[in-house]
Amino acid sequence: MNYPFIIHKSVVSSQVDFNQHMHDAEYNSVFSEVISEFNHYNGLSLKEREALNYTTFTVEEHTAYLKELHFEESFSVRVRIYDYDEKRVHFFLELFKNDETLAATSEIMMMGINRLTRRPASFPAHYKSNIQIYYDSQYDKRWPKSLGHQIGIPKKGEA
Repeated sequence: MNYPFIIHKSVVSSQVDFNQHMHDAEYNSVFSEVISEFNHYNGLSLKEREALNYTTFTVEEHTAYLKELHFEESFSVRVRIYDYDEKRVHFFLELFKNDETLAATSEIMMMGINRLTRRPASFPAHYKSNIQIYYDSQYDKRWPKSLGHQIGIPKKGEA
């Protein structure tokens, strides 16, 4: 599969919180669903995972909330791969409003897991090949400053 992998969605009522915008946990749910769809299309569908006794786990995640999303607002999520090796993929997802305003980002480290041993395991060859093809097809290798961002409160005079 070639770059870009984009999923289009809309905010549904169950995703809206007391503040009348999409709840923070729902952003993470959307990002997780998009990664699952990406994996499905790249050789790790549920059927393939079952046959291989293989899965992936999220080992680290960081979400940045940049703009509000409201009920029935449409948005898209684009998947980018920052890095990968035999067992891990470092994803960077961008959630855009219809006007192309960046509304949120999610940086996710996924690890391949043998379901029988529950230990890290190398990616199946077909999946790793698809990851490499996708990574190589990314024409925009400029990465945002937020990639690898460390959370913290700036000290006075540092902002």
